[in-house]
Amino acid sequence: MNGKFAAVILAAGYSSRMGDFKPLLPVGKMTAVERLIKEAEKVACGKVIVVTGFERDSLLEVIESAGGMEVYNRDFDEGMFTSIKTGVRSVCEKYPEVSGVFLMPVDCPLVSTGVLRKMADQARSAETSDDAFLVPVFEGKKGHPLYIPRRYFDEICSYDGSGGLKAVTDKYWDKMIRIPVDEEGCVMDMDTHESYMKIIDFLGKGCRRESLLKLAEGRRFFLIRHGQTKQHREKMFIGQYDIPLNEEGKLQIRETSALIAEQVPKTDRLYTSPLSRAAESASIVQEALGSEYKICEIPDLTEINLGKWDGRPVREIKEKYPEEYSRRGRDIFVFKTGNRAENFYDVQYRAVGALREILLQDSSEDIIIVSHSAVIRALENNLRGMRVDDDWNSLPKGSFRIISV
Repeated sequence: MNGKFAAVILAAGYSSRMGDFKPLLPVGKMTAVERLIKEAEKVACGKVIVVTGFERDSLLEVIESAGGMEVYNRDFDEGMFTSIKTGVRSVCEKYPEVSGVFLMPVDCPLVSTGVLRKMADQARSAETSDDAFLVPVFEGKKGHPLYIPRRYFDEICSYDGSGGLKAVTDKYWDKMIRIPVDEEGCVMDMDTHESYMKIIDFLGKGCRRESLLKLAEGRRFFLIRHGQTKQHREKMFIGQYDIPLNEEGKLQIRETSALIAEQVPKTDRLYTSPLSRAAESASIVQEALGSEYKICEIPDLTEINLGKWDGRPVREIKEKYPEEYSRRGRDIFVFKTGNRAENFYDVQYRAVGALREILLQDSSEDIIIVSHSAVIRALENNLRGMRVDDDWNSLPKGSFRIISV
C-alpha cells in the first residue's frame, strides 16, 4: 500500500431536518465545512474534495479559501449515495495514485486529525490488507469517517444505490476493521438543531464529558425492568415494538413497587422509557410511592431499535435472513439490521448520555429508572465501571436492582 489518501466531504444535502444549512453553521471559529477541510488536508495532503449540491453557490468561495476542491453533484436530490459516487468518481479521475479515501459527512464536524491519523496508520499497517474498510469506534459505537480502499471504487461507482453504501459494505462485513479511539467527536452528528447545540456545548467544554461515576458518586440507583408483556403465539423480536403489560406483568410491578417503597427513595421523580410497557410500569410504581413522585419520560431510555426485525417472529427472521441471523449470533453486541437500527453499543451511548444529563439536572440522593433489558445492562455496567459487553447478571422482568456508587 502506498499510504496516500484522499478525503471526500459530503455537503450536498438539503439540511431539511436541521432548518439551517449545515455546511456553513459555525463550529468554533470556523464553519463546519471549513473545519473538516482543515482537519482532513493534514492527512490527505491537500487531496480534499467537497461534494456540493443544494446551495452550491454559497459554498464555492468558502471551500476554495479553506483549501478544498469543489465537485458538483447534479443528482444530489436523489440521495446521499449519489454524492458518494460523485466524490469517489472524482477521486478516481483526479488522484489515481491514492490507495483509499476517507468519506466524511459534513454532519460530523468534530472529526479530528488525530482520528484520521490513527486510521491512516492502520491502513498503512502491514497487518491491514488492501481490501479492509476502516471505521473509528468510541466506546464501541461506530463513528466517522469511513475509510474505503481503492479496490471498491469501481463497484461503488457502478452500483445502482439500492440500500445506499451500507448495501455495498454489508457484502464485505468481515472486511470491516473497527478502530477504538478516545475522541467522542467522531460519533457526534448535527442532524437536528438539538444535536447541533450539543456539539457546540461539547466543543465549549474542550470536547470532554463529565465523568459518569463522579456524577453518580454517593447516590443510589433503582433500576427497574418493566413487567411481563402481552404474550404472542411464538417467540418474537421485541425492541421498540410497543406492547402493553399483561396482568402478570402488572402484578410483578406491584410487588416490586412495595419493596421499593420500603427503601423510602429520596427523590420526587421517576424516569422512564416512553414505551407503554415501561410507562405503565412507572405509573404502578408511582401509585405505591405517592402522587408527589413526578413521572419523566426520557426517549433515550427506550429499548434497542431492531429495525426491520422489530415485532416479527424469530422463526420468520431465521428463514428470511439466515446469513444476518447467523452474524448476529456471532457478535450480538456489534450486529445491527440496518442504518436505522441499533446495536448494544449504540444503546449504551444514548442511555449513558441520558443518565449523565439526569445527574447534571437532578441532585437527588436516589435516582429511579424504569426501562428495558438492554438499557439497564448498559446503565448498570457503566455504573460499576464496566461496559455493556462485559458480563451482566440479567434482571428478570418486573424486578429491580439497587446500585450504590
